[in-house]
Amino acid sequence: MNKKRYLLIVLIFLVIALPIIVFLNDSKRRMPYQADVSDIEIDSIQISRFEKVLFNINPFQIQEELKPYTDEFYFFLGDELDNPMAQQQLYDYVTDPVIVDLYNETVEVFPDLNELEEQLTKAFTYYKYHFPDFEVPEVYSYVSGMDLHEPIKYSDNNIAIALDMYLGSDFTKYQKVGIPAYQLMRRSPEFIARDVMYTIAEDKAGEHIKAESLVDFMVLEGMKLYFLDCMMPNVHDTLKIGYTSMQEYWIEKNQGFVWSYFIDNQLLYSTNRNKINNFITDAPFTSPFTKNSSPRVAVWIGWQIVREYMRRNSEVDLKTLIEMSDAEKIFVSSRYKP
Repeated sequence: MNKKRYLLIVLIFLVIALPIIVFLNDSKRRMPYQADVSDIEIDSIQISRFEKVLFNINPFQIQEELKPYTDEFYFFLGDELDNPMAQQQLYDYVTDPVIVDLYNETVEVFPDLNELEEQLTKAFTYYKYHFPDFEVPEVYSYVSGMDLHEPIKYSDNNIAIALDMYLGSDFTKYQKVGIPAYQLMRRSPEFIARDVMYTIAEDKAGEHIKAESLVDFMVLEGMKLYFLDCMMPNVHDTLKIGYTSMQEYWIEKNQGFVWSYFIDNQLLYSTNRNKINNFITDAPFTSPFTKNSSPRVAVWIGWQIVREYMRRNSEVDLKTLIEMSDAEKIFVSSRYKP
């Protein structure tokens, strides 16, 4: 066989075989949360902006001017508009110079919520895929006066978003009220949809798991992040877990070392909460390791454990997963090995 003919045969083989090889490799990498939702339809999310109503009324006529909005914003107003004490509280709120300044900053950063509405519509489309009977929630925005502990409220299928908690990592007032520097990155607009879905995950995922050991906590936290995988499959992992790119690089490079540390120090089945907190609590880094380490390393590893479990158990859907109560079973069945 001459050289030209041999090269031609090799070229033809590559043209035919390479796409097949790529497809097979891609199929191995493809995780079950990457669902096809092209046939799923839901009503587009429309966010009702309570802050724009509240800060554009005459504060001396609160009762009269808010009456027409009682039904739309019952989540905030309830049946309290006729209560003089509630009226006084609202008056104090909308005339407080600090709160008014926060409102003005919020409107500047969020003149509209079109992009967020699109993100939430997409996320709830995936929600509908995994939970066909679900009812689309009512979504509101408001100015919370910087609610540091609960920027997203979820109750009775109502979601309230404190927009003043997402004004950007460089918003100077955040540091003044005590938000640590390592958390500032997550006070940016791109984290809102993520935080909404994570709040729902906290309400639903792992409800049946009684977390006692480090493994229990890892699987529980992994469930929540896997829930995010399913709701936001095309969002980068750094946003889902709230890592910088360097933090993601560190844990991916050092996961074997971290796993060995857990094994060598007999931590996997430890129920010592002080030790467990070292690896799951939000912090600038994981204290037993260097200051360059990623924070919450056990959370990240728990995420990989749940991902591996779901990859190996294709018959288990998301609804089944979050209703499981045996964290040990998930851990063992995952056969996780970094």
